[in-house]
Amino acid sequence: MKKREPEKVGNDIYGVKSNWKTDEKTGKTAESDFRHSSYYHKYFHGYTELRIEKPNGGYKVERYYTQPWLVQDVSSVNYIVYRCMYAALVLLSCLVFYQAMTADGYSGNRSVLVAAPEFLSALGLILLVAATVNYTFAHRQMTWYDHRSASGNLRKASLFAACCMGVTALLVVVNIFLGVDSVLAELRLAGLSLVAALAALAIYLLERQMPYREEANTTVLPQGETHEIW
Repeated sequence: MKKREPEKVGNDIYGVKSNWKTDEKTGKTAESDFRHSSYYHKYFHGYTELRIEKPNGGYKVERYYTQPWLVQDVSSVNYIVYRCMYAALVLLSCLVFYQAMTADGYSGNRSVLVAAPEFLSALGLILLVAATVNYTFAHRQMTWYDHRSASGNLRKASLFAACCMGVTALLVVVNIFLGVDSVLAELRLAGLSLVAALAALAIYLLERQMPYREEANTTVLPQGETHEIW
């Protein structure tokens, strides 16, 4: 069987803009009409699949990231500083919230009204810790999915945790009107929850304004039939 070469478009020397996917669906290639899962397309977004004919027949598929890399547009020193700041803010949020919710003598900690946002806040902090660890150890040159899972998940987790702890603080105040032993003590509890929420919110705000730039990708593709994944 004669090997089909990818169609070149303009300066597309690797043929990544060819009609390979259309041909695949209309039966013009040896590939079956198979649709990858949504997760597959998210994970390999920006990659190019290379369909290579095996010497003994059949094909194998290799994947190369061919889109520009996403890089945090800060100095090497600030690159480290931001990660240390995020770690410190996460630690502050966790310690303050733990101190507030495990201390004795607060009516808010025994309130059914406050229990639900407290639980969600604890869950949010667990997610935030995991997202911060993932963000800290992500490659500096990131693929589209790396950026989505590192920066995107950090922003989502920090905002979720901040909102839950903010609601906790609000409901502690509301609980005061239902009758408590000490108003001042409950206000202190609400204040601690609010401090924890603000620490998590600071991470969200910092990362939301974090500049990223595109960096040229110099990957050279071997010969073969190509299809860019989106």
